[in-house]
Amino acid sequence: MKRSILSVLYIVSATLMVMTGCKAPALTADEKLTLPDTYLQAGDSGMARMSWRDFFPDELLRAYIDTALANNHSFLQTVEHVSMARSQVRLGTGALLPDVSLGLGVGVQRFGDYTMDGVGNSTTNTPDLDREKHIPSPYRDFNVGISFQWEADIWGKLTHKKRAAVSRWLKSVEAQKLARAMLISETAGLYYDLVGLDQQYRTLGDAIKDVQNAYQLTSELMKEGEVSRLSVDQFLSTRMRLEAERLAVGQQIGETERAFALLLGKLPFEVKRTDYATLRKSVFPVQRGIPATLLAQRPDVRAAELELLASKSDVQAARKSFFPSLTLGGSVGFNAFDLSHWFSSPASAVYNLAAGLTAPIFRRNEIRTLWENAKSNQRIALLNYHHQALQAYQEVVNLLEATRLTEERRELKRKECLVHRRSVDDANELFRTGFAGYLEVLTANERHVDCELEQIELNIYYCKLNALLYRSLGGGEF
Repeated sequence: MKRSILSVLYIVSATLMVMTGCKAPALTADEKLTLPDTYLQAGDSGMARMSWRDFFPDELLRAYIDTALANNHSFLQTVEHVSMARSQVRLGTGALLPDVSLGLGVGVQRFGDYTMDGVGNSTTNTPDLDREKHIPSPYRDFNVGISFQWEADIWGKLTHKKRAAVSRWLKSVEAQKLARAMLISETAGLYYDLVGLDQQYRTLGDAIKDVQNAYQLTSELMKEGEVSRLSVDQFLSTRMRLEAERLAVGQQIGETERAFALLLGKLPFEVKRTDYATLRKSVFPVQRGIPATLLAQRPDVRAAELELLASKSDVQAARKSFFPSLTLGGSVGFNAFDLSHWFSSPASAVYNLAAGLTAPIFRRNEIRTLWENAKSNQRIALLNYHHQALQAYQEVVNLLEATRLTEERRELKRKECLVHRRSVDDANELFRTGFAGYLEVLTANERHVDCELEQIELNIYYCKLNALLYRSLGGGEF
């Protein structure tokens, strides 16, 4: 008895020695990242909470986004990862509950006459023993019962493991939100590209008609001897160059349509889209004064924060692995070698109950290694959280500034195109009256076409910037 007590005291004292110095590091004030209250200036923050259905005014685009969210294969894979993470939460919750199992067993066994079991059974069946209690040969065994085993979470180790699983499940949910926001933004971007390519195709077609008219005019003038073949060939070569550019744009339209269909998880189909004139008038609810605190709504920042919380729980669970664990177990049921007495109560009733206290001694280095790794993972998670937050802030600032400057460039480009259009009309009129040469007409036409194409690209770029900004602010509410 004294030896048993000394053994228990030795285990407890060794455990306490191991626990010394095993305190998980806490976050200090320096580790907390502080960002400005606003990005550029004070303003409304409703955009970050706006649903994509309210943000994108185009009905056709909204229908395509719905299809992409329902059929896109990459996004559906992300949804399955969320289901897997949810299963880990159930696994962590189950570790806190007793492991209960129902068992049913039937067996038969014959012992040899010249064996210890055979001789022992024969000597047990004495005449003064009730005949029903004689051990039969062959021996039959009928057993049914319920057993359980439960590790008491007296230190909270299993609770911290559950919290880590919950945090990582929530992280997978945030990853799903990020994938959803990226899919919405990518769908809108390809849709805007198609609208812009359509307008480029039409613009080049109009330019070809203008050059063709100039070509016919110079051909007439060449016949009358007023201009040389050089001017005719210049207009002809310009028309051929524009036709080649138009063919390249047509090819790009087909490739973009097929990429758009793949994004929607469908075979190539005819993509209906709005006209360019309607798109360029679209107004997006951009507010430049969105508070930086709304970065917490970004899925990638939120996921990094949840991983940090999970790593902190991992540290706590690893630390408490040094502590002794208390395990309870037992079973209750019926056991007999005679089928007729199998469920006789209390004659055939059996039960057992046991408790055990175990403390790590020789596994100290292994547990310490796991604990050190958990602390390193926590520091890595903290650094990643800071990086994600700073990167998100910089991304939003860049997009806000780009959106503001692009809006100003659009207005300048619009005015420039009006000037070039007027130059084309003036050059053609002067060419007909003989006050200007064909080079002035060619130059004016080329500059006007280039300006129109640049204006189209700029307007499409502005729409895509707003789609990216919507994603960068967290993708809104779904």
